[in-house]
Amino acid sequence: MAICRYIFIFLWTPALTSIQRSIQIRDINEITKDLQELNENSHGDIDELPFGWIFSSFMVCCMLGTITFSGITNYGVSASKSLIWILALSALSCLAMAIPFTAQNNTNSGAQTVQYLGMLLYEFCIGAYYPAMGTVKGTIVPEDQRAAIYNVFRLPLNLMVLLYLVGDFNTETSFLANAMMLFVACGLQTRIVRDMSHEHRK
Repeated sequence: MAICRYIFIFLWTPALTSIQRSIQIRDINEITKDLQELNENSHGDIDELPFGWIFSSFMVCCMLGTITFSGITNYGVSASKSLIWILALSALSCLAMAIPFTAQNNTNSGAQTVQYLGMLLYEFCIGAYYPAMGTVKGTIVPEDQRAAIYNVFRLPLNLMVLLYLVGDFNTETSFLANAMMLFVACGLQTRIVRDMSHEHRK
């Protein structure tokens, strides 16, 4: 989830800007056939997105995710089981972020809405993920070995981020890769929950 979070941080601004640019250029094509005017608007005369409001909405969704997780745990649902649904929703949100890029060729007027809603859902999941993961790690990782284990896991994390930056992947591929990694994480977490339940029965 951490690597997906970093990729999302790198991509959300250019992703929304790219969609807005394609929509405005398409609108220009519908209004006029003047190629000179089209070229002028496609090289920087695009209205800027309200990034401050967008980022604020992300933080609100993140807070709502944390509050929701607290409410779920109060009802007796374990953090490990909650983490399964959090990872699954995160994977679906990444698919929603990737779909508008495949729909742009079909001039889908609602593409930007799907993209933005996917980002809001992802931030909601992020808000629920960190307290859930912290609880799960606290029960699985031995306290006297936590620092060493966490440091070991930071090495592949930083390496994957570096490979992503060097690889120069496009936005659609990046979001689809995020979705695949999150689906794998969801499957692994499901196995952990199943193994833990078997141990409790013994």
